[in-house]
Amino acid sequence: MSKAEKRDDVFLGSQPNAAKPRGLIDALSEIQQYYVVERTGSPIPEDFFTIGGKLSFFEVGFKAAFLSGVVSALLLPFAFGVFQRYIPIFGAYAPSFFDKAFALILAISFSVAYSVFVAFTGKYYIGSISKSAIKNLVGGFIIGAVLKMVIMFILFHTTYFLILSPDFLSRNLLKLRPFIKHASLEGIYTFLLGFRPVFLSSAYFVIFTTLLMIGIPLISIFISSRKTMEAIDREKEWK
Repeated sequence: MSKAEKRDDVFLGSQPNAAKPRGLIDALSEIQQYYVVERTGSPIPEDFFTIGGKLSFFEVGFKAAFLSGVVSALLLPFAFGVFQRYIPIFGAYAPSFFDKAFALILAISFSVAYSVFVAFTGKYYIGSISKSAIKNLVGGFIIGAVLKMVIMFILFHTTYFLILSPDFLSRNLLKLRPFIKHASLEGIYTFLLGFRPVFLSSAYFVIFTTLLMIGIPLISIFISSRKTMEAIDREKEWK
């Protein structure tokens, strides 16, 4: 008998190995394998997906959301700096619409890209093992995104209210007088004090990007899974 054989419309085949994904691509590949086996009718025991496997998918989702979210959040002050004409993105302090769009897309591209990758799992949300893998992946993704939001929100507020406060700036810049000319220090002080509101805007925009980051995969999974189930029901009607 071959490894895969079809009898009475039930797929009898070798079950996939429970591998621990090392990254988001590996996790998506594993979910695809689970989907194919469950989609064709081959039963997979509930104990197949171990606690270690669940934690591995959770870890992959957490790292993907947290790391990409931190990169995007750190780019936000530069994007708002372009909007408020403090940073010349292409050499001009008066940014065009393209300049502003490019700066914003650059800042949120990492988060959105990872969200879209996770959103691809929606079409595989059918069997018990596939669902469990996706739930743990998305669960880690949400926790990572929320933790990133809290950390960056606090960091940006600390920068605004403490690090870039007039008193803190003046006291610490004066320590550089032996190395930097007084006129240069005044220029740095003026620039940083003017740039200061950018961090407050970035702190609240992080909340929006986090909601977007979480919402894309959740909505996609809800819609795609329903379409997949409808397609399966139509196939059953024709058999």
